[in-house]
Amino acid sequence: MKKYIFTLFVYLLIFPVSVNAIDTKAEQAIVIDFDTNEILFEKNSNLKTPPASMTKIMTVYAAFDRIKNTDLSITNECVISAKAYKMGGSRTFLEIDDRVSIDDLLKGIIIQSGNDASIAMAECLGGTEEDFAKLMNVYAKRLGMNNTNFINSSGWPEDNHYSTVYDLALLSNALIRQFPDLYLYFSDKEFTYNEIKQPNRNKLLNTLQGSDGLKTGFTKVSGWGIAATAIRDSRRITVVINGTNSSRLRLNEASNLINWAFSQTSQKQIIDEGQLITEVDVWLGNKPRVNLISSEKVISTLSFDQIQLLKSTIQYKKPIEAPIKKGQVYGVLTITIEGKPDIKVDLVAQNNVNSINPIFKIFAALKYLIFGTSLDE
Repeated sequence: MKKYIFTLFVYLLIFPVSVNAIDTKAEQAIVIDFDTNEILFEKNSNLKTPPASMTKIMTVYAAFDRIKNTDLSITNECVISAKAYKMGGSRTFLEIDDRVSIDDLLKGIIIQSGNDASIAMAECLGGTEEDFAKLMNVYAKRLGMNNTNFINSSGWPEDNHYSTVYDLALLSNALIRQFPDLYLYFSDKEFTYNEIKQPNRNKLLNTLQGSDGLKTGFTKVSGWGIAATAIRDSRRITVVINGTNSSRLRLNEASNLINWAFSQTSQKQIIDEGQLITEVDVWLGNKPRVNLISSEKVISTLSFDQIQLLKSTIQYKKPIEAPIKKGQVYGVLTITIEGKPDIKVDLVAQNNVNSINPIFKIFAALKYLIFGTSLDE
């Protein structure tokens, strides 16, 4: 197999930006481009730590899934237990034996970070909080959250209750993708229940351009953390950090990471599906050459430096022997981007090429060997 090397400059005409180095005071952090799923920055992203109230993202995910895929409605009501009523920490101020709608519980969890609302939701959907936590772990496994284990629905500190910023980013993006309509709950800025108005604890909704979710968290062990996301010009960035030493610092660090991602990186279409990549000689065919085209579109999040160093190689057998079938793979395009894994794209034939009449094959073969060309050229 012969290898041909060339440098790609296709679809990279958007004005590039120079990337400045980024760091964070958070102990754990991850920045992900929502559309391409590429990690733009990470720091201790797979370190297991208490997720605190960011646990509630999974509690909400489970509720959203039931609403979308079963007959559960946001108008259904749940009876508030003594356990939920007595729960400490941040609260929605539910009253024992009250009947509270799923809608109000979701707002209590998302906006007010109510531990009482989280337990009420867990008991309503799972029978007990313990059984609901088992369901949370089932969802976590399905989503690929391999370094996560939930013991409760609120994030209240307990042994063996842990996650990672990487896993929480997976969860956050899955929730946004799978439940786009219900996700709108996360952008509500305040909620009044029992005549007590409370603002959304995610203050980025008021200070960061494009912010529309998700959830803060704090315990003495984990420090201050946040799963945050923002959308600008149809592009979404998701950030999860944990282990900062103040509420203000977690907001500053999350804002800095999101702003950096938007200003210093951009999505580029490197190759389009069906794009002509190369033309290859045909052996013993009724046409002298065949076009090899890309089998898929390739979009990546790149910095200016990565664009400048972008290269690719094409591998294919030369010549390709007829018959050639349209859409069949005859080569591979490997795109090399500094700091990222290589991207491999199958190259397929654009058209069919039939074999020549057997009577003429011997003459075509001799002509190719002598002149390096096929029958019709």
